[in-house]
Amino acid sequence: MTEAENGPIRQSQLHGRLVIDIETTEELGNLTQFVVDVQHHQVEGFLCRKGLLSLSSTPVMWVQVESVGQDSILVRRSGNVISERFDEGLVLESQAIWSDSGNNVATLVDYRLDLTTGAITQYVFAFPGWQGLTEGLYTFQPEAVVSAGKKRIMVRQTALDNAPQFVPGIQDRVVDALHQDVRQTRQDVKGAVDGAREVAGQAQEQARKLGEQAKTQFGQVFGQVRQRSKQLRSQVNDRFADAASNLQNPPNSPQPKVPGTTIDVDSEEIWPDEDA
Repeated sequence: MTEAENGPIRQSQLHGRLVIDIETTEELGNLTQFVVDVQHHQVEGFLCRKGLLSLSSTPVMWVQVESVGQDSILVRRSGNVISERFDEGLVLESQAIWSDSGNNVATLVDYRLDLTTGAITQYVFAFPGWQGLTEGLYTFQPEAVVSAGKKRIMVRQTALDNAPQFVPGIQDRVVDALHQDVRQTRQDVKGAVDGAREVAGQAQEQARKLGEQAKTQFGQVFGQVRQRSKQLRSQVNDRFADAASNLQNPPNSPQPKVPGTTIDVDSEEIWPDEDA
C-alpha cells in the first residue's frame, strides 16, 4: 500500500476516493463510509457508491484491498465473502463522546488507521461549539474506549482530561501566525540592513577606486605639465641667451681676426685614414 509508508492516515482523507477492481478494471464507485469493529478497533471494510444519486452501495472488505494510491483504491473481490464482523460493524461518524463520569464532553470527528493492517491507532475529537474552534482537535487511544454504539462512545474521563492536541485551534493558529510574522519581519529587517551595508560597502569601494584613479590621472597630468613647463623654460632661456649674444655681436659687424696661420684645404684632397 503506497501511502502506508507515510504512517497512519485519517479515514476522512480517503473519503470520495475511486475504488477499482484490479481484475476487471471495473469502477465500483467512490468510497463513502468505513465499517468498523469497535470492540477490536479494526476497520473491517467500507462502502462505495456510484454517483451521488445511487441508492445502492457496494461493500468491500479490508482484506480485499490490494493497494491505496493517490487517485484510487485497488481491490480484489474474487474469492472473498462478506464476514459477520463486517455485518456487525459500525459506521463511526459524529458520535457524541461521553465520559465514564456521565458527561457529554465532545464529538468524534475522525480517526486514524494503519493502511497495512486496517487497525485504528487514534480517535480524533473536538469540543462542542466555539470551544472546538478555539481549542482545535484532540486525540485519545483506542484503549480509552469503554463502549460504543451508533449514537455515542463512552471514553474514560482521565483520557479526555489528558488528551494531546492533534490540530491547533484558531487561537493557537493566530498566535503561531503572529510568531511567524515576527520572525519573518526580523528576517526582512536583517536582510534590508545587510543589503544596505553591502551597498554602502560597494559605494565606499567604488569611491576608493575612483579616488585612486583620479589621483593617478592627476599625477600623470601634473607630470606632463611639469615637463612642458621645463621645456618652455629651456626654450625661453635659449632665446634669451641668443638675444644677449646678438646684442653683444651685431650680425653686420666685422668678425674679429684670430691670429694664426690660415690653412687652405683642397676640396679634392683625400685625407688618409687615421688607422692607416
